[in-house]
Amino acid sequence: MVRLLGFAWISFLLITFSATPVSNRNEHRGVIVWNVGQGLWITAVEENHCRHFDVGGERFAWGKVARLCRSKKNFIYLSHWDWDHIGALSRWPRSWDTCIALPPIGKSSSGKMKMLKKFPRCSEPVELPVWQETKVNTSAGSGKNKRKDSNGLSQVVRYGDFLLPGDSPMKSELQWKNLSWMSSARVLILGHHGSRTSTSDELLQRLPGVKLAIASARYERYKHPHAEVVHRLKTRHIPLLRTEDWGNIWFEK
Repeated sequence: MVRLLGFAWISFLLITFSATPVSNRNEHRGVIVWNVGQGLWITAVEENHCRHFDVGGERFAWGKVARLCRSKKNFIYLSHWDWDHIGALSRWPRSWDTCIALPPIGKSSSGKMKMLKKFPRCSEPVELPVWQETKVNTSAGSGKNKRKDSNGLSQVVRYGDFLLPGDSPMKSELQWKNLSWMSSARVLILGHHGSRTSTSDELLQRLPGVKLAIASARYERYKHPHAEVVHRLKTRHIPLLRTEDWGNIWFEK
């Protein structure tokens, strides 16, 4: 257990390997960054519901997620269409009460869009700060204009102390880095899993309150987080946690 002081609502940070037992998981309140390999799945557990920010990766902790969320309403927020951010939807338990709170922008392959249509849209408002790309044709992803890279359409979400930029590249970071609700974030989930194409110096300069960065990636195969990103964080004395090293990372409320 590692204590982090100065967080507004996080009393302590509990880092645990997947095999390590955690007592009273059914009573857990807080945020979990799941160790999914290369990908992203973050769950915020609240009293009556779970919020899932992206649900992708190479492997999934279905048993742990079920203990926390199967008896609650599940809201899903998707940054963009990439499979390593949405793939768990293909195996999502149909018995869980689930809805899509934030769908990806634009269109994707027919298979992905068909998969997403199986889930109803949430009737409740998002109620979280969200940035969306407005200068890109939202019909991109079909026909002759199909994008090979949907990262530029990543939606950026703020949940409490956490800033979740999806795979937002540096070009997009320049558009949203000055928003007032960005600057007070305390925990940064590294864009594009720590790729050198995200987490620019300009962005970090606009996030003076960040006390911790997290990379949900697999360095052995994908070389994320990239050495340049690690150097940028070290220069600003921002500690870096990797799910590859620590397993599931639990923030207890």
